[in-house]
Amino acid sequence: MPKSHLLSVANITIEDYEKAKKGSDYMGDVFVIFKVVTSITNIDNAVTYGVRNSEVWHRYSEFDLLYQYLLHTYPSQIIPPLPEKKLTTNIWTKMTIDKFDGEYLEHRRIGLEKFLLKIASHPRLHEDNIFKTFLMKGEDWKSVADSTEFRSKNEGFLKGVAASYQLKNCDPQFSELRTYADELESRANALLKVTHNLCNKQRSCYNSYKDLAKAFSEWSVIEKNLYIPLQKTSHYIENLEGAGNVLLLEEEMKFYENLREYSNYANSLKDHIRKYELQQVKIEHLQSTIESKKASLALLGNPEADEDNAASEGKDASAGSKLSGMFKSTPQQKDARRSRLQSELSEAEDALGPALTEMEQFCSEAEEEIERWKKEKFENLKHAIRMYAKMQLSHCTQGAQCWRAVKVSMKEKESPSK
Repeated sequence: MPKSHLLSVANITIEDYEKAKKGSDYMGDVFVIFKVVTSITNIDNAVTYGVRNSEVWHRYSEFDLLYQYLLHTYPSQIIPPLPEKKLTTNIWTKMTIDKFDGEYLEHRRIGLEKFLLKIASHPRLHEDNIFKTFLMKGEDWKSVADSTEFRSKNEGFLKGVAASYQLKNCDPQFSELRTYADELESRANALLKVTHNLCNKQRSCYNSYKDLAKAFSEWSVIEKNLYIPLQKTSHYIENLEGAGNVLLLEEEMKFYENLREYSNYANSLKDHIRKYELQQVKIEHLQSTIESKKASLALLGNPEADEDNAASEGKDASAGSKLSGMFKSTPQQKDARRSRLQSELSEAEDALGPALTEMEQFCSEAEEEIERWKKEKFENLKHAIRMYAKMQLSHCTQGAQCWRAVKVSMKEKESPSK
């Protein structure tokens, strides 16, 4: 990990979780809170980074608030994903639908910890003061985050833009990224489904070994000459069952969590693309306004189009004003309309320059961020697949050791009973 990251001076873990209640005993809201622990490992540099040893409790909604804050505050960055808010059963079929299920909460704990570690190792996000406050403050942190008014950014503009607006010009980089995000989610979920089904079959096989061990043990009772070899065989197979299930649990906690993270990254990529689209919509809206105002100003010099121009200008005009448009405009009315159009044109032109500059900066930073993320993803996926291969080899090694031991035990000689 590069020394410039927050993780170079502190370890960040989620060590525990527990139920909490807000409100009265009977009507209170029951939820789960997670214990976030920050442990300083480099005291000399910890002050520079603005962190200290701390233990704070946060519920999932506060992690989500942190995600939303980073999403709005760093538009050009790919924000690490959160684990799913709702329990899904398409992949983790072993889980119950109870949101307080221990296995489910353990998966969530791991996912939330990875979320914090990804932020802490990000070249820009790790410096954010609100993130550091999250690590060191409990309930008060929400008021600190809300005080930034991050939600208000672009809110006024978005209210005036239709959700179904289609971009006229879209950067090929972001079009390709959207296609990749869709395919990443689809491929990751497909691999999760297949490997998880394989895991369930392996678990079923290992559980059957328990019955096999019992069968050999019971058989040894009637075979006095083979009693010890059969008992050893039963013991070896029983050990294989236990060791195999431990390996499968490790697979779920490591390999599947890594895959699930990149399935969730598809949503983070889509959020990233959406930020580009919102800025592009703003630019196209301003460009359209400028073209419209210039056309309207040109029509003012055409007497035959005078009334058509008035109608095009007053889309929200009342029936009375439309009726008055049937009469020829006076010079004073034309001057007033020209003045209004020039004012609106100047306002749009003044806004377009900064919007284009902002977009240029966004695209430059986003391109760098996408390349950084791709390299990180490449290394992480290679590591995950290597780890999965190592675990599969461990399954084979344990099986081979078991059956070699069985083979040896059957070569042992035992004195025949008299």
